[in-house]
Amino acid sequence: MPVFAPKALPDESGLTPQLVWDLPTRLFHWTLAALFTGAFLVAIASSEHSRVFLVHMLIGLILAFAIVLRLIWGLVGSKPSRFSSFLYSPAALGRYVRLAMKGADQPGSGHNPGSSYAIYAMLLLPLALVATGLLKSSGREWAEEVHAVLAYGMLAVVVLHLVGIAWHARRHRDGIALAMVHGRRPVGAGEAIASHRTWAGAVYLLLLGGWAAGLVNGFEASRRQVVLPLVGTVLPLGEAKEGKEGKEGKGRGARQEGGKQKHGDDDH
Repeated sequence: MPVFAPKALPDESGLTPQLVWDLPTRLFHWTLAALFTGAFLVAIASSEHSRVFLVHMLIGLILAFAIVLRLIWGLVGSKPSRFSSFLYSPAALGRYVRLAMKGADQPGSGHNPGSSYAIYAMLLLPLALVATGLLKSSGREWAEEVHAVLAYGMLAVVVLHLVGIAWHARRHRDGIALAMVHGRRPVGAGEAIASHRTWAGAVYLLLLGGWAAGLVNGFEASRRQVVLPLVGTVLPLGEAKEGKEGKEGKGRGARQEGGKQKHGDDDH
């Protein structure tokens, strides 16, 4: 069943809204929006060494799994959701931008070249964010700066995507803003899909919910680590501030002890 099904009335182009986006695609869209927003807000509102910050890292791992599921659906899902349906060359993107600036672009049934590049960026950047976040937790200092750049890069892509949607909606008035809610857009004959793929949406929620529950079950705040579901791999989630100070104290003690021993050897 659709999440929301408005009465199908022709838009200004004379085309009747029909089903274009299946349920798994729409669910992922809102999952991505909610998880990235949550992770970003937790990151800027908490200290890196606080326990609250660990929630940021858990959200990132959930988001990474959601993207893996979307990558699979991009290969086997309904036609508008498959990556093969919105593979555009840089030249095609350039032509689209020029036409859009002149007000001569024509809306299609699926992703246009501009939104397609935004989609790819919003799939790849979170994976890079998770990777650099884990590297940072493992002590790679260079990964911290890269992680921050990627985070603000992702934010910029999201903002540009929203601006593009608002601009498109104002120009074409084809209900694009709600397309990821009810899945319908004005399209020509033969461009609609036959089913919401409700069963696949249920599988998506079941797998994602199971992954999230497994992460919570394998999470150890005191040790700042999590055990990945299914594979059993233990991932560090950073190092507590007091842990760093303890190590520094041990290091100072070792240096002092070494200095004393050296002075003792000099006396001989």
